[in-house]
Formats: sequence, C-alpha cells, structure tokens
Amino acid sequence: MSYPQIYNRETKRMEYLHRVVAARQLGRPLEPGEVVHHLNGDKKDARPENLLVLQADEHIWVEWLLRRWRQGQPFLLQDAIPENLKTCFPM
Repeated sequence: MSYPQIYNRETKRMEYLHRVVAARQLGRPLEPGEVVHHLNGDKKDARPENLLVLQADEHIWVEWLLRRWRQGQPFLLQDAIPENLKTCFPM
C-alpha cells in the first residue's frame, strides 16, 4: 500500500497528500527532518486530525514502541512518553 499523491501545478511535481495536508495545517512548509505520522496507522487517511508532525528521531521511537505493542508486548515506561507524543499511543 502506498501513500496517496496529488499533483502540484506550481512545482509540476507529485506530492504526498498527507505531507500537503500537514503543511497546510501548520501554515508552513515542512522542514527537513520532519515526518508526518498517521495516528490510526492508515496511510490513506490524510485527515488533519489523523496527522501529527514529528521529528525523524521521534517518529522512529514511536514506530518502534507501536511495533512492540502490536506484537503483544506491553508499553514500558509510559510515564516517560512526552506529552506531544501521547496521542500516538492507544493507552
């Protein structure tokens, strides 16, 4: 499954819909190193309330913890999860 794309007439390039929506939501272009995380895990769901812009290292950590949880392992150190990342986890 791939991410939906849309055509940008100004740049004459295809862009990922979730990145366009997230940039519009922020009111600025995404910066290098920013990653858009889908809160419900559905790559095709680009609703603003389903998207969270994270730094690349934060996203790696979130995905690692979610992968462990999907494999049946409990969340460890729940108190150590920063407030801005708590929406990523089904607690």
